[in-house]
Amino acid sequence: MINISVTKRFAALLLAGIALLLLAPERSGLVFAGFNVFCFALLALDLFLLPGRNAFIVSRQGEDKLYFQAENKIEIKVINNHKRPLTVQVRDQVPDWHFAVSGRNLSGVIAPFGERVFGYTVTPNKRGSFPFKKIYLKYSGGLGLCARYAAFDVETEYKIYPDLQLGKYRLIMQKNRPPKAGERRIPLRGAGGEFESMREYVEGDDYRKINWMASARENKLLVNQHEAEKNQPVFMLVDTGRPTSYSVRGRKKLDTAIEAALILSDIVNCKGDLSGLMVFDTDVKTIVMPGKGEAHRNLLLESLYHVTGTKNTSDYEGAFRELTSRQKRRGLVFIFTDFETLAESNDFCSHISILARRHIPIVTLMKNEGLAKIAEGSGGGVLGHIERGVAFDFLAERQTINAALNKRGVLCVESRAQDLALDTVNRYLTLKDRRLL
Repeated sequence: MINISVTKRFAALLLAGIALLLLAPERSGLVFAGFNVFCFALLALDLFLLPGRNAFIVSRQGEDKLYFQAENKIEIKVINNHKRPLTVQVRDQVPDWHFAVSGRNLSGVIAPFGERVFGYTVTPNKRGSFPFKKIYLKYSGGLGLCARYAAFDVETEYKIYPDLQLGKYRLIMQKNRPPKAGERRIPLRGAGGEFESMREYVEGDDYRKINWMASARENKLLVNQHEAEKNQPVFMLVDTGRPTSYSVRGRKKLDTAIEAALILSDIVNCKGDLSGLMVFDTDVKTIVMPGKGEAHRNLLLESLYHVTGTKNTSDYEGAFRELTSRQKRRGLVFIFTDFETLAESNDFCSHISILARRHIPIVTLMKNEGLAKIAEGSGGGVLGHIERGVAFDFLAERQTINAALNKRGVLCVESRAQDLALDTVNRYLTLKDRRLL
């Protein structure tokens, strides 16, 4: 493989010989030949002074973690061990089919025995683990007439994690502040078993918490605060089968469900409870028993970052029986699944009683915004009427699914995809506040 090339500067230098021909036409052959000899002598000198690939040490910087559908910066450090400055162009070998890349044209001058860090941005469009293998350099010397190419084996395995933005949800949970536009208020105070203190009544407090005797004595309304019960088990069941294989706004429902499950598990731990996980479709793929702490949080993240969906019909009966055999203590079970039709929900409904006998199951569903938009549309013509009619039928079937679940004592969280995490956390805190755990 040829790893040397001439540069545009050398090509421009040769073209300058044509100008000499025009200036001295009577001796054109001699002038042109002499000029070419001079050019190639400079080229040979530049090539002689240009070092081999051993003059460089190349490495990637930073952690091996990237975040799904977020901009991540990758840095490449190049060390020049040569005694002369070198102009370097750097290109990383990125698995382009899973990454959008920007700012990848990296170049600069590295001083003698110096180093330089080059950075570019990638946006992963798939979770999982991906190898970044070679780093390519193109470098030239002081005259800039020729360049050499070198490839360096610097394999780095990058793990693509969900972009959870946990700080935002913790802040909403902890701060008593008015919600911003489009943001819903999350209950702040638990109402567990043990009395903690009293405080003055504020609008929105549950009147059942008013301490009437203390209020009469102090001549102002006072409410009891209770310390939230701790160490209650909360399981997240993530269905990777056909129900979550569909997309909403160009994003897989499974990706949204995984992020919501991880955010919920973090809030559960922040409230002092224990979070557990099960991943299933035709069988149980992963199960993590309830726990808390930084190590447990990392275990949940490692269990979910690489999970992919299938088109299989999920075995709800097997998953529910496995959970009840493992988790004896009563707790909340959030089931991240979905149904497009009533037929899809029948199998789920026929087996949900397995869970409901011991635990409190909550089903999370994502609204089909496309259908709602069609149903609310005003397009004319026969085709427009047919589309609206079909959309209304599907939405009515969705209401029938919710009614069937509620009839079996199953709570539902139905949200827009972008609100799923927040609405799920709201439901958990509401149930905890009502001491249903």
